[in-house]
Amino acid sequence: MTTPLIGVSKSILKIKELINHVANTCLNVLITGETGVGKEVVAQNLYSESSRSSKSFVKINCAALPETLLESELYGYEKGAFTGAHKKRPGKFQTADKGVLFLDEIGDMPMPLQSKMLHVLQSGEFSPLGSDQEFKTDVWVIAATN
Repeated sequence: MTTPLIGVSKSILKIKELINHVANTCLNVLITGETGVGKEVVAQNLYSESSRSSKSFVKINCAALPETLLESELYGYEKGAFTGAHKKRPGKFQTADKGVLFLDEIGDMPMPLQSKMLHVLQSGEFSPLGSDQEFKTDVWVIAATN
């Protein structure tokens, strides 16, 4: 369920206008603002106004996970890729395919993962950990940072 944007100030009206303008472009979006201003609410409204609203909205907090766990969450992994990888697991890029992947606190993502993320954003391709196979994904990435 999407939390509506509430208010009639010039700033809120401008945000609503931007959401309507951007929602069906499916261009990757970076939402910036101080902690607590409603960046996730804006992301949810972008999603609900888009043509992808019937597909998945997958959220991940990039600041809440250590680098190795964040990488496996984003890209998935093959059985045996690391200690404890007892079965194949799809990542967020696979589960959000055709939908939206919301990357909260992307500014806290470690630099090595940022370069891997850039590759996915440019090519739409990624490899799960422990795999030589490239997967194609059609994900609209909405990111937020303070």
